[in-house]
Amino acid sequence: MDNPDDELGQLATVFNETLTRLELSFEQMRRFTADASHELRTPLTAIRSVGEVGLRASRDEETYREIIGSMLEEADRLARLVDRLLTLSKADTGEASLSIDVIDLCELADRVAGQLDVLAEEKEQSIQIVRDGAPRCTGDPLVLRQALLNLVDNAIKYSPVGGRITIRVAQPPTGATIDVCDTGPGIPAELQSRIFDRFYRVDQSRSRENGGTGLGLSIAKWAVEVNGGRLTLEETNGAGSTFRITLPQNAPSPIASSLRAV
Repeated sequence: MDNPDDELGQLATVFNETLTRLELSFEQMRRFTADASHELRTPLTAIRSVGEVGLRASRDEETYREIIGSMLEEADRLARLVDRLLTLSKADTGEASLSIDVIDLCELADRVAGQLDVLAEEKEQSIQIVRDGAPRCTGDPLVLRQALLNLVDNAIKYSPVGGRITIRVAQPPTGATIDVCDTGPGIPAELQSRIFDRFYRVDQSRSRENGGTGLGLSIAKWAVEVNGGRLTLEETNGAGSTFRITLPQNAPSPIASSLRAV
């Protein structure tokens, strides 16, 4: 070795960087496990508590119906959480495979709006689709639909009663875009860097009231990126939030197909 000190220095640098990445990975794993345990415990505790209240004394039929209804709501929330955790687990291990096809984005928006229209009607909200041409892209339709479902569901949760959710699809020269715009309170600038973190909620109390798990945006980001696209929060000047999906015209590469969630 002509310059052993330099080579040893480079080796030490690489070694230290590797240790830093491992330490970060372990910390992320520890935090994820702790958060998952907490989120799983919350609905289980609620189910147990409501059940214990129901068994303390005899009650009329209407009261029992309310108790069972509360237990079913928590059971549904638990099922959604487990389903989303399984999705992220597949993403982390690279087990999620893609089935590439041509996607009509207007048709995709129509299907998602139809699927969530009932939820919007419960809050007297409307879902509007704005089409700019006939945008198409290539990717996995089911995975991309999951991303759009999560974004529109999020918009419904945070928009007020009587609010409006807009899905805007367009095809600029570089690819295709889908914007999901809501009429909610918006996201403070100091919190925007964390909105795609797992289990993060801008408003903890409102999210739990709405059945939020803090995983929807994280899964949406993974679902878009695994299709070779980007998910970003656009500037809205405090008037609601707009999430933009930007997709390439070509199908995702084999590297993108095995992309892991962040």
